[in-house]
Amino acid sequence: MHCRPSGPPSVRSLTRRLLAVVVLVATAVLAAPAPAGAATDIGTPMRQDDGPLDPADRDVLHKVKQAGLWEMPVGAWAAERAESPRVREVGRLIHVEHAELDRIVHTAAAQLGVELPVEPTAEQQDWMAEIEAQSGAAFDERAVFLLRQAHGKVLPVLAQVRAATENPVVRQFTTESMAFVARHIEYLESTGLVAYAELPDPVALGTDAWWSDAMTFVVFALLTALFTALLLVAGRTVAERARRRTPTPRARARGHHARS
Repeated sequence: MHCRPSGPPSVRSLTRRLLAVVVLVATAVLAAPAPAGAATDIGTPMRQDDGPLDPADRDVLHKVKQAGLWEMPVGAWAAERAESPRVREVGRLIHVEHAELDRIVHTAAAQLGVELPVEPTAEQQDWMAEIEAQSGAAFDERAVFLLRQAHGKVLPVLAQVRAATENPVVRQFTTESMAFVARHIEYLESTGLVAYAELPDPVALGTDAWWSDAMTFVVFALLTALFTALLLVAGRTVAERARRRTPTPRARARGHHARS
C-alpha cells in the first residue's frame, strides 16, 4: 500500500475550504437580525377596497397612534406644570391638536380595517416617567427635548410612506399627519429650549441606513472572495491541462530513441 506524501494542501483543496467558509459566512450574515432600531415586519401586503395596504402603511398608523398615546398626556402636563408661559402654551396646543390627530388616525384605521395599539411603546413610557419626575426648569427642558426628538423621528417616516404608498387613504392620512408634526416641531422650537446638538444624527451608527450600508459591504466582500476562488480554480485547471499536454524531457528522449 503506497502512502501519498504529506505536504502543503493543493490550490484546489484551499479553494474548496475558502468556498466552504464563504458559504458559512454568507449564511450567518443572512440569518443575522437587524439592529434594534430597524423596522419590524408586521405582515404581508393586503388588498383593500381603497387599494393595497402594505406593512409600512399599517406601521405608520401604529406609530402615529402611539405618538398620541404619550404626547397627549405630556402636553397636558406641560400646560399645567411648565415654568415657562411659552412651554405651557405649547403643551396646550400639542395636547389639543394630538386629540384631533387621534380622531384622524382612528378614522383611517377604521376604513382600512387596521387594529390600533392601546398603549405607548416601552421607550415612550420611559420618556413619560422621565418627564414626570422633573420639576421647574428641568421639567420644561426635558419635556421639550423629548417631544422634539420624537417628532423629528416620525416626520421622515411619514414622508417615506407618503411617497411610496399606493393606498389613497394612507396618502391622505400621511399628508395630514405631516402637517401636524411639522407644526408641532415649530411650536417646540419656538420655546428656545431645544438642544439641537443632542438630537440624534439621522445617519448615526445604528440607524437602518447604516445597517443597510454595512450589509451591502459584507455581501460585496463575500462576492469578491467567491470570484477570487473561482479564478483560482480556473487558473489551476488551465495550468494542469497545459502541463499534461507538454511532454517532459524524459518523454522526449524516449521518443527520440524510438525513432533512431
